[in-house]
Amino acid sequence: MVRAGRLTLFVGPMFAGKSAHLIAAALPHVSSLALKPAFDKRDGAELVSRDGTHLPARSVGEWPDDAAGFAHIVLDEAQFMVAPHYEGDIVNQLLAARQKGAIVTVGGLDTDYRRVPFEVMTRLADAADEIIHLQARCHVCGCGARWTAKIHETGHVLETGDQELYEARCDEHWTLPVSE
Repeated sequence: MVRAGRLTLFVGPMFAGKSAHLIAAALPHVSSLALKPAFDKRDGAELVSRDGTHLPARSVGEWPDDAAGFAHIVLDEAQFMVAPHYEGDIVNQLLAARQKGAIVTVGGLDTDYRRVPFEVMTRLADAADEIIHLQARCHVCGCGARWTAKIHETGHVLETGDQELYEARCDEHWTLPVSE
């Protein structure tokens, strides 16, 4: 009988340290598979954290055939694992891996820049064994920030970027972006 694994979810706004937590979670495991969305072209074939840590990763647009051979599966930026950027149902695939005994550790934004929940993250949260909510520091006042704010409107909900496009914001300073 195969023992069921575990699903841990790290959620929060940009700049909260989600990638650092994922990298730290993978390090103790001998058999880890780190995945990132092929849609996310930043940092090449690595998970990279702002604290300087990094972990080799596969950029994927579909579930890897050899995933069942790994005891630990790490996925960063799970909110991007949707059509047309991903083929398949990442939530069902991660839950199947957990059911087969894998430890699954996932990170992602819980809401978009409009504060609308990402469906993938909501579904993962509903099934998670543990959810760790992370906060960033508000780029305006330095207080705890729960939200990702877009600096200027681009017309895209799914869009990679960094400080040139996004900031972490607290409740008081979160706003919708200004259209250009």
